[in-house]
Amino acid sequence: MYQKTIVIVTPWFDGFVGGAGTLAKGMAAELIRRGLSVSVFTTCSLSPYDDWWTDHYPAGESTVDGIPTQRFRVNQTRAPYDATIRKIAEGKDLTADDEQNFFVHGINSDELVGALTTILDHNHEVLALPYFQGLTHSALNSYPRKISLIPCFHDEPQFYWSATRNLLANAKHIFYNSEEEKAMTIRQHGLCVGRRVVEGVVTGVGVEFSAADDVSNDDVSLPPSYFVYAGRKEHGKNVPLLCKWFMKYVHESGTHSKLVFLGGGEKALLPDSANIIDLGPVSEAMKRRVIKGARALINLSNNESFSIVIVEAWLLGVPVVASARCDVTTGHVRRANGGLFINSREEFSTALACLESNEEIRTQLGENGKTFAAHHFSYDRVLAKYLGVLSANGQR
Repeated sequence: MYQKTIVIVTPWFDGFVGGAGTLAKGMAAELIRRGLSVSVFTTCSLSPYDDWWTDHYPAGESTVDGIPTQRFRVNQTRAPYDATIRKIAEGKDLTADDEQNFFVHGINSDELVGALTTILDHNHEVLALPYFQGLTHSALNSYPRKISLIPCFHDEPQFYWSATRNLLANAKHIFYNSEEEKAMTIRQHGLCVGRRVVEGVVTGVGVEFSAADDVSNDDVSLPPSYFVYAGRKEHGKNVPLLCKWFMKYVHESGTHSKLVFLGGGEKALLPDSANIIDLGPVSEAMKRRVIKGARALINLSNNESFSIVIVEAWLLGVPVVASARCDVTTGHVRRANGGLFINSREEFSTALACLESNEEIRTQLGENGKTFAAHHFSYDRVLAKYLGVLSANGQR
């Protein structure tokens, strides 16, 4: 058994359920379940959607769902960050200092970074995520080649910055969520950073359901036929486009199917229509029940480093409809043969009509996805990849 203590560094923990937070919490819980020593270092921040410079949780040690957690106060200097945001909004060119200000003065904690000094020894292995927040940059840049990175890259402006290249250069190991994320990183930063980027390991993300997720006590009436979107309602996930295309599909096809939304975010992005149902945030058991009954799960986001919810749909035997403009989700769908990817409104309508009318195709795509997800994204398989790299690097 791996003998070192694994410390996961993440800007927020527990309060917000996003991709990086789910990855961190799931990894910590599953490593502990396998008998390993794990701790989480995080800030007192609530989430990336709340005030970054205000402590929500008390600082100090606690236990979150059985996971030893240590919280540190956030930095409260924000003027340099705001100045960079203004330059971005005005379309001005950014300097290297602007890029650093964006990261360093985002969600960050000098107290946490300083505390890492005491654990960067032969008895600990430190992993930090995601790349988009200042805490990750400060941690890796303060201790070059001593902390491993789980970047969770998206194809967005910040990915191309020199600050991101410096982050990669200072990583001890790099763990990618998908083949497409690694390929994108090699194309952009491989020549400058070199072997560390190329030799990074594609681990995937562990996705499994617990027995408790089988039973839902939520009293919700679902329509006889529906598609589902699960996640935050926001522009960056192409929610307005999804609504526009679905309403057009309803008008042209005369379908009685509905579009059901699960999760928080901006309710104002959804039109007031009987064809769209917003259940808001629900329990994990209820989410599972709703997805399992859907014709398909739809994710039109163009920027994903993994997409946990697609894998969850597959584990439930449900096909997916994904954006052909997202290399990651398209790559998943191609390898799994677990759904359809679309590049226009016409293709969207054709995909939905096919999945509505052809139960045999719908079932086969769902089963293909289920087989693929269970094989590639079990925690045993994913964690073995992490531990293989960490074990090879030092003493067990």
